[in-house]
Amino acid sequence: MHIHLDLLGGLAGDMFLAAAIDAELVDIEALEAALCTLGLGRGIRIVCEKVMRGAISGTHVRFEGWDLEAEADHRHLSTILEMIDQSGLQPGVKARAKDMFNVLGQAEAAIHGIALERVHFHEVGAVDSLLDFVSAAWIVDRVSASWSVSDVPAGRGTIVTDHGTIPVPAPATAKLLEGFAVVYRDIEAELVTPTGAAILRSLRPSFAPARGILQTTGFGCGTRNMKALSNVVRFVVLEQAASELKPTTESDVVWRVATEIDDMNPEILAHVEQLLLDAGALDVVREPVLMKKGRQGVRLSLLCGEDHREALIETIFRQTSTFGLRVDTVERRKLDRESRLVETPFGSARVKLGYLAGELIKATPEYADCAKLAQVQGVALQDVYQAVQRAAAALLES
Repeated sequence: MHIHLDLLGGLAGDMFLAAAIDAELVDIEALEAALCTLGLGRGIRIVCEKVMRGAISGTHVRFEGWDLEAEADHRHLSTILEMIDQSGLQPGVKARAKDMFNVLGQAEAAIHGIALERVHFHEVGAVDSLLDFVSAAWIVDRVSASWSVSDVPAGRGTIVTDHGTIPVPAPATAKLLEGFAVVYRDIEAELVTPTGAAILRSLRPSFAPARGILQTTGFGCGTRNMKALSNVVRFVVLEQAASELKPTTESDVVWRVATEIDDMNPEILAHVEQLLLDAGALDVVREPVLMKKGRQGVRLSLLCGEDHREALIETIFRQTSTFGLRVDTVERRKLDRESRLVETPFGSARVKLGYLAGELIKATPEYADCAKLAQVQGVALQDVYQAVQRAAAALLES
């Protein structure tokens, strides 16, 4: 299954859920039962109604039935993650929901210049926003689809929040939408909320045109009824033939530059390697080789893009003893990848995730994060690395 998101009027958490319900992708009773395990109340209900937004009829949703003592205008990220961990959600849903909150938390931390552990959410910490996130995670886990997205609409003007008056898109929203194609509309409104942007970022959608047999569509309606556009998001559900499925790996073509050297101090070569990386090389490798006349040497090779090739060639000629280089192009095959934050007894660290045809098959600790934690905590690097490996293994198992 492939789902294309048409962001006609933008995206918010309740619109994502409403579109999935409208497309008949959601067992509402099963989702309600899952939401009731969050510790917010045992009577949580999803109330659906058919409404018009502009010229389009779709579904609007709201939540009811949480306990009054669960009301809060803000919650710390750590509190929300603990609630998810202690819930009765399936492991895959927990991992996806925590990823969405961590993605948003990292954006908020970057905007406000604070550590991730200090992030607390205002509007997003409210009960209905919590339920929006967990519902989206439940849907994504259940449908097990690939995703693509249209251009992202953005309004203009300002909005008033607990942080004061801020521009549209909100700073955290703009941070989350980095890398997405954004189209500004002449509308004074917030079209994509931080919750909607975090869901998009977590989906890791394709931007390529989607193809397949159209199975169904669903329209999720926002709360406002705007004159300038229909405030809806559309789910377009496609069944794809094998030839149209996403390739198992990404590929690109890069330049390879290589030379063999047998008359230089290895310490200088280490310096040259760093110069090449600083100058834009994608990768630099040194490997021992046996050269003519039985001399031991080093093969220095790098990969780079077209825009850095000539500068890197000049650097090698100027900084090494070589008189010649070999230059050719090679195809790279790469796993789809992302960076995700995991929690350990020593603190937070990133792991690099590798996906093959949408399946998570690798989770590797980031060395720099592990080394920093070891230094800060005054413990052995091996202990930190193993703790991060255990957290990474949990992602693979989920």
